[in-house]
Order: sequence, then structure tokens, then C-alpha cells
Amino acid sequence: MTWEDRHRYREEREGLEEFRARLRDGDPETPLTRAEALELIELLERFVDRMSPERWDRALEAIAEEAARRADHLAARRN
Repeated sequence: MTWEDRHRYREEREGLEEFRARLRDGDPETPLTRAEALELIELLERFVDRMSPERWDRALEAIAEEAARRADHLAARRN
């Protein structure tokens, strides 16, 4: 990871933390506004754009393997 990548990552994480703080400090009963939902989508898009398709494939494979492992564990516990 280059210095620029690390810097951009830190900025994106800070933006995410600021967004979380704004949501946390608001009324918990109030639904997301359209502006907040769009901001959330923009944050997600920035993180998704940083991942190559190969990294997404590996991440999804890891998720699928973990889900299968847990399903097997639950099935074994029921028997």
C-alpha cells in the first residue's frame, strides 16, 4: 500500500467516524434522511472502489466458507 493509499484510507476512516458520531448524537428514533443515506452510499462506494475484483472474490469466498462452517456446526449441535 502506498503512502497515498494509506492517507486516503485514513481520510475515509475519519469521514466514516464523523458520520457515525453524527448519527450516534442524533435522535435514535429518527429514520435516516435521504442526505444521510446518500452520504452512507458515497462512503461505501469509496471503500468498494479501493478493492480489486480479486480481493472481493477472496472476501466473498471467506464469508461463504465461514457461513458453511457455522451451518455445519449448528447442524452438528442439533443432532
